[in-house]
Amino acid sequence: MLRSSITVLLLLGACGGSAAPQPPSTPEAPASSASAATGTSTPTDDPPTAAEAGLPSKCADASSAVCTPSSDFVDRLCNKPHQDIALWLFGKDTPFTRLYLRGKMDELAFDEEVLALRYRATPKGGIQVGNSTGSYDVLRWDGSCALAVDAEMITKSRPPKPRNARVQWHRIAGSTQDALIAASDAVKRARAKRGKECQGAMSGDVSAACEKADASLVSAVVDYVRGGGSIPTPDAP
Repeated sequence: MLRSSITVLLLLGACGGSAAPQPPSTPEAPASSASAATGTSTPTDDPPTAAEAGLPSKCADASSAVCTPSSDFVDRLCNKPHQDIALWLFGKDTPFTRLYLRGKMDELAFDEEVLALRYRATPKGGIQVGNSTGSYDVLRWDGSCALAVDAEMITKSRPPKPRNARVQWHRIAGSTQDALIAASDAVKRARAKRGKECQGAMSGDVSAACEKADASLVSAVVDYVRGGGSIPTPDAP
């Protein structure tokens, strides 16, 4: 009887000393979950093309010596100033004809660069106003349109230092401002200088230093666009 008790105790001791079962291993998280955990993401959408945004990218009349957008687009564009669209249309890679003022005309300055939007021929048999060579509707760098500019007042010959209407920084969309600042050190420095000198003022009675800083910012933006710098594709009007 004693021998049997000892045997039972020995068996119980052996069972108690065996190793505990290990929990199943945790499977690795999928790559997308890992990216979410680290706060990183992979962009999946490309910027919209001109066609997707409703913007023109080719001449309305390929046979014309002057490349202009379609007339219906011009009608919408000239309803009000569109600063972002103007910057995009003046981009180096757009096909539209650049024209330059041969003299001062109303608000247009001598040697100012404009974009050809639409040619207005002199109506046959109608009342002739101005020169018989017709006129152009044109787009200025500030996003405004100048209508019926006498064809005799403009030329396709680029002057050594073309001028431009004053770009309105405060009318540029925030996303486009951010893109300009990120892409161009000159724009970034000029924007910081304008912020310091103008203290948030957009117009009105400002200091000479603010006026100068604003002009420098305009020049930086124009130089960037003329030089082939890209900006986000804006939505069509």
